[in-house]
Amino acid sequence: MKSAVLVGACCLVLGGYVVSALAQENGEAYSNTEVLLDKSETTITKQPLFYPTGRQAQVTSLIITLAPGEAVKEHMHPIPLYGYILDGELTITYEKEAPLTFKKGEAFIEAVNTWHYGKNTGTEPTRILAVFMGAKDLPNVIRPPE
Repeated sequence: MKSAVLVGACCLVLGGYVVSALAQENGEAYSNTEVLLDKSETTITKQPLFYPTGRQAQVTSLIITLAPGEAVKEHMHPIPLYGYILDGELTITYEKEAPLTFKKGEAFIEAVNTWHYGKNTGTEPTRILAVFMGAKDLPNVIRPPE
């Protein structure tokens, strides 16, 4: 009987380690988590996601605030950009894609090397967390020639 209890206890312990390892792999190693974007491998326009290579990695983060009706001038990103809408609503218009609207609590990986502009199409200020996953000596934003 003691050996059956011991075997059962070992199975529970080992099973717990396996469940714990799987939970950690899925971001559940932290208490009170909320997944904002789950393992995206493409941009919002379905481009494969690649980081710049051959250079020192460089991460920049900003919070961009737009008043109702305010727009960001046309631009593109030569590097991946993670966006998260903290407040409000943002509509992004792309050169060859249909416009996409994001609301508070939504996350996305922005299109790379694609001309676009964003506009606050809501009635309250829009706040966007922008995290640029770039590289040393590469710009985060490129504006069209005037």
